[in-house]
Amino acid sequence: MSILYCSIPHFAVALARRDNPSFQDRPLVLIAEDRHVFAVSAEAATHGIVAGLPVRTAEVRCPQALLLEADVPRCRTEFETLLQLLDCTSPIVEPHGWGAAYVDLGDLVRRRDDAVSFCQELGRSIRQELGKALKPSLGWDSTKFTAQAAAQRTRPGHLMAVAAAQERAFLKPLPVTLLPLEQDPLRRLGFLGLRTLGQYAALPSAAVWQQFGRPGRLAQRCARGKDDRPVVPRSQVQRLTANYHLEDPLTQHERLLALLQRLVSPLLAGLRDNLKASGQIRLTVHFADGSTQEQEHAFLFPTAEVARVMQVLGQLLNHMHWSAGATALGVTFEKIQDVVAGQLTLFPADTEREETLREAQRDLAARFGADRLRRALLTHPGAPLPEWRIGWLTG
Repeated sequence: MSILYCSIPHFAVALARRDNPSFQDRPLVLIAEDRHVFAVSAEAATHGIVAGLPVRTAEVRCPQALLLEADVPRCRTEFETLLQLLDCTSPIVEPHGWGAAYVDLGDLVRRRDDAVSFCQELGRSIRQELGKALKPSLGWDSTKFTAQAAAQRTRPGHLMAVAAAQERAFLKPLPVTLLPLEQDPLRRLGFLGLRTLGQYAALPSAAVWQQFGRPGRLAQRCARGKDDRPVVPRSQVQRLTANYHLEDPLTQHERLLALLQRLVSPLLAGLRDNLKASGQIRLTVHFADGSTQEQEHAFLFPTAEVARVMQVLGQLLNHMHWSAGATALGVTFEKIQDVVAGQLTLFPADTEREETLREAQRDLAARFGADRLRRALLTHPGAPLPEWRIGWLTG
């Protein structure tokens, strides 16, 4: 295969800065309607701000950041423009997150020199259509994962082309965080001391399967440069559907949600096993009076997480008009695509862990007294010895 990965880094932020150049010289954080971080600039990212964090957390981590409401519809329109430009180069284009896509070049490009000239022309077309501020990072290889990794390792406006014979050597020192795995297995890899793709690729396949199942095994093939996943064109609409017919009309939302969870859990497990996620969900409810209602929701970040999907399904149920009991349920997952590496849910595990620690601290304070608890503070960061740099705060 001959695959190009085209990515405009920090896509939503680049659009905002294109439309308002005054945003150029300071950290920028874009906020979604639910008051969580939608996108961040490179400067804000260095302060630990990532998509999905609550607004308050972002303010604490980077007080000097400029917080703006995200224009999500505008981002979708401009992203569609980018995809249409890529469609002109090949009929096989697969979106991958915001501002990025795979392009199967087929027989158009077979050699590195051809890839360079092809991508130069493509870069000019993108800049002419979207503006000079939106420079794509381009990666080229025979597999999707390596092409993506190459694009992420090069600067905007540049191409990194990896020959097939160089794939293993190129991938070996790269961080495991590039793998299209969920946050939990990535943390487990960190606990095991596995930091690079080369280390992960060298693990026995049976051990990877035992610890991480099918997703881990597919990710290991990626780390070994053996990713054989095809580029799926946009014209081939991917969707998964499940239906449930009720014996008696039902109105209780709690019971309906329990049925919906039983309905969607196998579909979501199948997506996760194949390193896939859904970008849109559609809920259909048939009622005892013969009416039918349908609600849909487009995820800001494609997901295959049960908790996130169930939260959205609960919201969709609440938006319906209940004139009678439900007699049948239908759920359809649409806009299915590859998992984006390092994606976070809108309720990050870091926030949950912090709250758990605070609860434990309150319990200990109630049991033993607040004066028995101390918290470490970095009071003298320039001190020559580590023990001199730390102070203790009681309570």
